[in-house]
Amino acid sequence: INRLLKRVDQSITLQRRFIADAAHELRSPMTALSLQAERLSEADMSNSARQRLGTLRHGLERARQLLNQLLTFARAQTPSNSPAATLSVQQVYRQVLEDLLPVAEAKEIDIGIANDVDTQLEVNAIDLLTLVKNVVDNAIRYTPFGGRIDLSVCTGSGTVSLVVADSGPGIPEQERERVFDPFYRILGNEQIGSGLGLSIVRSIAQRIGASVTLADADPQTLSGLRVTITLAEQGSPIVGG
Repeated sequence: INRLLKRVDQSITLQRRFIADAAHELRSPMTALSLQAERLSEADMSNSARQRLGTLRHGLERARQLLNQLLTFARAQTPSNSPAATLSVQQVYRQVLEDLLPVAEAKEIDIGIANDVDTQLEVNAIDLLTLVKNVVDNAIRYTPFGGRIDLSVCTGSGTVSLVVADSGPGIPEQERERVFDPFYRILGNEQIGSGLGLSIVRSIAQRIGASVTLADADPQTLSGLRVTITLAEQGSPIVGG
């Protein structure tokens, strides 16, 4: 049985390495194709050709995003050897907002930090940044034009909760467990995505001993999505993590 389990573990490891290597190798030719399409857009062409070029660029951007998500997903499932560091949650929020603010502004989304509560976490910096960034990116992607996204911090009983609430359509309660499955997308959703964002979130959360819960951002109207990531404060064990 031990030998069988070892072979299964080796097989899973090889599969993860293959996904990561394939995604990494495909990024360069995909970037080259995107650059060529961008240069082609500067040429004189008919309206029909320009529309087709727009569709091509749209597809290339989706493929690039999928490759990036595949690479991140493979990394999220691989044990990290990087040491933990003492991080300020507010500093992590600010760094994520700096990276994603242009995307939010393009949709005129009012995004910001809702309170000034701060605390220190003992966790791998890349893991926490990737975790929060995927949650916020997901919120921006599904929040409609002119919507709102609030980031906040709550502390208590030796734990700290990182909360991201948006004014988007939310996720039906019966779907909230399924959306963590790789490549799963809710039927009727027209947003561009790979279905890997929340899978990455759960994989990293499990690795750092955090829990992730989904709820309605507005319980009265049953709209929006509130994502809560709960971790232990520095020096405190998390119960049921």
